[in-house]
Amino acid sequence: MYSENELESLLKKLNKHLENQDKNWTSFIFSKNKKFYQSFMELNIDGERSTENRIKQYKLNSYFSNEKNALDIGCNSGFFSLMISDDLKNIDGVEINPFLIDMGNEVKQFIKNTNCSFFVTSFEKYSSDKKYDLIFSLANDETIDGNTKFTFEEYIEKIFNLLLKNGILIFESQAADAYDKNKFKPKLEFLLKKFDVLEERIVTSEYPINVPNRIFMILKKKI
Repeated sequence: MYSENELESLLKKLNKHLENQDKNWTSFIFSKNKKFYQSFMELNIDGERSTENRIKQYKLNSYFSNEKNALDIGCNSGFFSLMISDDLKNIDGVEINPFLIDMGNEVKQFIKNTNCSFFVTSFEKYSSDKKYDLIFSLANDETIDGNTKFTFEEYIEKIFNLLLKNGILIFESQAADAYDKNKFKPKLEFLLKKFDVLEERIVTSEYPINVPNRIFMILKKKI
């Protein structure tokens, strides 16, 4: 679909964004050795976590349709959002790191995507008149870079208010929650006050390497 020269040119541009991030972003970077966090293997982009494997494990096809709007909180470089966008009406990605959004927009332009929008902002400051059918919270309810200011309750409350009636929250736990069930227990208790559990399972994760699994849940907003 894409020529070798086109892919090499794209990768050079993306690597330039990685360099700018390394030089100018003072918070923790969720990747190492100038590597991408998310993969996009169709474009020969490798990452710390395989986007393709995540999509396969999440098994979300039955929740997608070209009539649904979605929000991806902490979308990183936006590769996950872009890869699922064909199955949705549109998807918005929110990410505080502007260099990651630069990467997402670079790929968006390259693949000529028209239904994915990226916003440089924290979730706390994100504002929209839009209500969503689906919201992705994939290991983003708290972050080790210190940029998350919400309590878990505030975070979930905002998601609840951004969802349409019967909206779906697709939730992946923090790495620490997967191996410390006592830490996750109060989070789960609060989630159950606001949502009904449709699915719950364990998914594998390549990053960080010391935490090979995460808790994955599909939750429906209570009326």
